[in-house]
Amino acid sequence: MWNDRFSSEEYVYGKEPNQFLKNSFERDPSLFQNPILILGDGEGRNGVYLSSNGLDSTSLDFSEKALDKAKRLAVEKNITLNTILSDVNNYNFEKDSLGTIVSIFFHIDPQSRGQLHRNIKKSLIKNGTFILEAYSPRQLQFESGGPKDIDMLYTVEDLKNDFVDFDIIQLEEVETQLNEGCLHQGKASVVQFIGRKT
Repeated sequence: MWNDRFSSEEYVYGKEPNQFLKNSFERDPSLFQNPILILGDGEGRNGVYLSSNGLDSTSLDFSEKALDKAKRLAVEKNITLNTILSDVNNYNFEKDSLGTIVSIFFHIDPQSRGQLHRNIKKSLIKNGTFILEAYSPRQLQFESGGPKDIDMLYTVEDLKNDFVDFDIIQLEEVETQLNEGCLHQGKASVVQFIGRKT
């Protein structure tokens, strides 16, 4: 499915970074520590943005077509972007190895998500940050993208429980206006999270 979605020449989520990610970086660049891993980064817009700001960023995705486009976008922007072709469930999260992990509209089933969150906590260095934006259950009333399976959507409580031992800098559910390529357009309900490993 994902290779089909990313097989067109068009960047279906656009070439510009996610607005929440961009706003977070512009407000407090110190939240972003090297090295940075972007989960499910697809066509690379977020990894390219962070790399263009001098950060050591790696885009991880399991779609070869998506990462091919991410590499082309990096060349277009004249920057270096690391890429890893892997399913997140099979990726080796090394202990205390990452300064920042970014998850933008990366939705997986609840069982896999629990394991992923444990891996995130393990692999972040002390004071490392996890930054996430994901659709909330209220997104089901909107047509601006996201899974239609409520179990794959995020709540504030999910994140509060999974990262109870983190210093939570931001955690809220908000309505926002998306303008990210042809597939993320219009009003949306999202959860935004920034947490620091203590």
